[in-house]
Amino acid sequence: MKTIATVSAAALILAPAAALAAGGYYSGALGPRAAGRSGAFAARADDPTAVFYNPAGLVNLDGTVVMLGNRASYNAHDFTRAATTDWGQEVNGTAPAVSFDPVHNGKPWQPLEPLVGVASHLGLHDWAFAIAAFAAPGTSKEDYPLSGGQRYMMVSREAVILDYVASAAWRPVPSLAFGVTLTWIYVPRLDYSLVIDGTPFAGAANPVSSNLDLLAETSGSDPFTFDATVGAWWRVARSLEVALAGQLVPAEIVTRSTLHVTPLDKKMPEVVLERDGRPANDVRIALPLPLMARAGARYRHLHAEREVFDLELDVEYERWSTVKQFTLDTRGLSAAFQGANVMLGQIAIAKQWSDTVAVRLGGDFAVVPGRLVVRGGAFYETAVAPASHANVDFAGGQMVGGSLGGSLGVGRFELALAYQLRFQPTFAVSEGNARVYQQAPASACLPPYTDVNACNPHYLGQPAPAVNAGSYRATFHYLSLAVLYRY
Repeated sequence: MKTIATVSAAALILAPAAALAAGGYYSGALGPRAAGRSGAFAARADDPTAVFYNPAGLVNLDGTVVMLGNRASYNAHDFTRAATTDWGQEVNGTAPAVSFDPVHNGKPWQPLEPLVGVASHLGLHDWAFAIAAFAAPGTSKEDYPLSGGQRYMMVSREAVILDYVASAAWRPVPSLAFGVTLTWIYVPRLDYSLVIDGTPFAGAANPVSSNLDLLAETSGSDPFTFDATVGAWWRVARSLEVALAGQLVPAEIVTRSTLHVTPLDKKMPEVVLERDGRPANDVRIALPLPLMARAGARYRHLHAEREVFDLELDVEYERWSTVKQFTLDTRGLSAAFQGANVMLGQIAIAKQWSDTVAVRLGGDFAVVPGRLVVRGGAFYETAVAPASHANVDFAGGQMVGGSLGGSLGVGRFELALAYQLRFQPTFAVSEGNARVYQQAPASACLPPYTDVNACNPHYLGQPAPAVNAGSYRATFHYLSLAVLYRY
């Protein structure tokens, strides 16, 4: 029974959250000027999104800049579960082989990811300040068939993550600047659902479906999480700039959530959650955020004092290896189901993630100085999740992609537009290598899962059938638009 809460928490906290780089929970770039360069923006950082990429860059803005924008996306995530033997339908020692149809994210369109920011020197030559609010880049919704091959991993997810930031930058000498961003992460909604097997019988194994399947759902929010970023910018030579930025404060999102478990068969008894003999379903989920470091070098090709084009190379490192587990604290919650009553306690969910490295190359070219700029870029990111723990909740494999964009200036206004492609190449996981197991909360098979009287002989050594074997593919299309006004 403990697994009901465990799996709900594990799934929920894999939803996208806020941070300063793409990869892991996140995807894509913030703002069309950075997105058009595939996120290679740490050294240039010359619009209000500098609060996100490198706050030291704010000192290079002229006057006051107001930015209003949005990103729309199409998030195609596809999965085909590998064929498996359905030992739940075993007859006289034989069981049928079952294949699965491909499933797709049923809500790929995400029309709203707003951004608003203001940056200004406030009349101070060597100081700059900014405030901004934006939706963290990511996929907020995913939805799959309740009867699909992925249903034991995920059915649906929705995450609404907002960042409110304040930044300051100081330039002690003309060629050097430092900056800091303070961030309030607000999570008004974080929902997740998936199917679990409620079978209590010894030796049971239902890799495809069970008459005692349950729908587990979590819903929660986090009003405040603090984060901080520091940055530095240095003009080494007339045509060369370098930059460093990093998220150096350990942080985690902690949601106040509710847990609901509902039988798919309406004839089944309900699952009752209690605390101290009274009905209760509130839980807390802790989601660690990785530390991050970004370094950039930008070459400026100048004609007299005018910049004709630039080329920037950024390298980003995210310390995902610190995220070994997620924690669900039920604060003494117990669950009654199928005649058992189990204390849930504090539950740790292991996730053997890896540190990631992203390499980004991008630049701008001034077609008509002060009026028309075109930009482009490309990137590569290493995988955050090992193939053995691949899941449909987010795309954790290696990523490649590119972007195109441009800006049109009209008086004090600038219209910036960018398209970015983010692609996870197809990869497959065999059933022998898969390590995401079906959740069977009432199972009699207990660790170390070797009791031949309680465990199914075909799955000895594991808690239940592996359900993440199959092929994965993901493609993300982002269209970013913003209006900037300078005065």
